Amino acid sequence: MNILTPFLATLIVSLFYYDNAYSQQRESDYYQINQIYVPEEISLEVGGLAFNDKGQLGVSTRRGEIWLILNPENPTSEYVRFAHGLHEPLGLLYHEGSFFCNQRGELTQLIDEDGDDQADVYKTITQWDLNGNYHEYSYGPVLLPDGQMLVTLNLGWEGYGVSASKWRGWMLKVSQDGQVTPYATGLRSPAGFGVNAEGDVFYTENQGDWVGSGRMTHLKLGDFAGNPAGLRWSGEIGSPVNLKVEDIDDTEKISLYDYQHKLEGIKAPSIWFPHTLMGISTSDINFFSKEMGPFEGQMMVGDQGHSKIMRVFQEKVNGVYQGVCFPFREGFASGILRIINNPENDAVYVGQTSRGWGSTGQSSFALERLSWTGKMPFEIKTIKVHPEGFSLEFTQPIDAASAQRLASYQITDFTYSYHHFYGSDVQNK
Repeated sequence: MNILTPFLATLIVSLFYYDNAYSQQRESDYYQINQIYVPEEISLEVGGLAFNDKGQLGVSTRRGEIWLILNPENPTSEYVRFAHGLHEPLGLLYHEGSFFCNQRGELTQLIDEDGDDQADVYKTITQWDLNGNYHEYSYGPVLLPDGQMLVTLNLGWEGYGVSASKWRGWMLKVSQDGQVTPYATGLRSPAGFGVNAEGDVFYTENQGDWVGSGRMTHLKLGDFAGNPAGLRWSGEIGSPVNLKVEDIDDTEKISLYDYQHKLEGIKAPSIWFPHTLMGISTSDINFFSKEMGPFEGQMMVGDQGHSKIMRVFQEKVNGVYQGVCFPFREGFASGILRIINNPENDAVYVGQTSRGWGSTGQSSFALERLSWTGKMPFEIKTIKVHPEGFSLEFTQPIDAASAQRLASYQITDFTYSYHHFYGSDVQNK
């Protein structure tokens, strides 16, 4: 079986559905959005979400606070400030009785020793270099099956991505005793990342220099995902990446998929999110539970700029992930940054913020609950490669004659240039 190039699989479905998209009203028949109460005195600019072992929802904010929502299912739930004085924590994890957050300059463990729902100990796990660039965001952590944590460090910005501080543009592993292991680089603005049921790591990327459009990449140890700024540190002790900055050449007009066959070590994405069609600022990764309809195990991927969630189905062919993206749910109040399942029920919580970043949702921040109404949508559930083309599975029975009629399908094939410029026009194949 031949492996289909990732951009082709993605764009077949995205354009088919773009031309035939459901309206927001139609989407709401199947998946409802409800606002979560936020007290007027709290600016809940969500950076991270995590449930603790009491069923309370922890929310880190860009203003440096962590709030506990004591009963998030209650329309007027009580808020308790768990921690404050943090430096823009854009991620939150609860593990073995503690919250962990990645501040701009350190990974921090927050410990409530007396059980009063307020952090008593702020413990530095490890620290990151900073040079003061506004774009040096830090994300995570995400828990790995072996108990270690993943974090990502954003590039700085000086009209193009720069790695002026060590490990900027990298994904790193961190043990709970603070040992840092470089994992992969080539990252530009890696706000979303996660681990699937098989233990494989994925991250999402925003359009920018060296990045033609939003995309998602399966990262293994030592991978280079495309932006060369982070290669500045590939010669450091412990680096699993062998490429150097000078190895990357964009004088030839080429796609990232084709370039990976010319230079060993480059990792092309498994999914492209066509710019403005599927979003403009790709964010968090979450996974559908069985309580959220017919898409169990598939991915939800947020978009900050378009205030929407997309759906992703992937398959692994000859060891390589490839897949398709679908529109899923629009109409959120602000820019989506974090998505999390409530482990106690079927709800999905969507944390949002837009200050300085902009979004189609007009609120400066929001926390909303997404739930399935129980009605079965008519959707393409999966698309898989087949020796004769593609195999499509639908969520409901379809008319056999319509399904077999070639005129029922529209296929457009295009990709993006791999170059140092910001974004890329569509390149036809």
